[in-house]
Amino acid sequence: MGNTIIYLIRHAETTDENGIRNTNEDSQMINEKEILSVYGEEQSKRLSENVELNNIDVIWSSSYTRAKATAKYIANNNNLPINLDSNLNERRLGNLKELGKFMKDKKTRDPSQEQLLDRKFKTTDGESAEDTRERMNRFFDKILKEYEGKKIAIVSHRRFNKIFLIKLV
Repeated sequence: MGNTIIYLIRHAETTDENGIRNTNEDSQMINEKEILSVYGEEQSKRLSENVELNNIDVIWSSSYTRAKATAKYIANNNNLPINLDSNLNERRLGNLKELGKFMKDKKTRDPSQEQLLDRKFKTTDGESAEDTRERMNRFFDKILKEYEGKKIAIVSHRRFNKIFLIKLV
């Protein structure tokens, strides 16, 4: 068989929202439902027109709205369905109070970055960077076996790519 080619793609730009949110949803649900901005839609369309993304054999996406919205253009241009897998989702940050305590004396003020530095930290209902890496490795092990020699597009999130690529280095 030929070489397996994987394109890791971060979702396009999202819309900034201010104001009232559905108070029945927690921050995780709100995060999962973020939509692309008008510019993000344009980015996604332009991305799908890249020659490298012609003749893709399979498309996988995070189940988050913004990732699916980015993948839809690639799927349309290749006449393929979008396969969803929650293993491609962002790390669950979990309990915001616990996360706030963890971040109290941190320099970066970026929870995702700090959790990359402390790879085992997690809140009671969240997951650590290490948990996330293991979840992603299971996904990649599966698709590398199933789609050997194929061109695969994977649309996910910025932190996903950083966490996975740490293992590859």
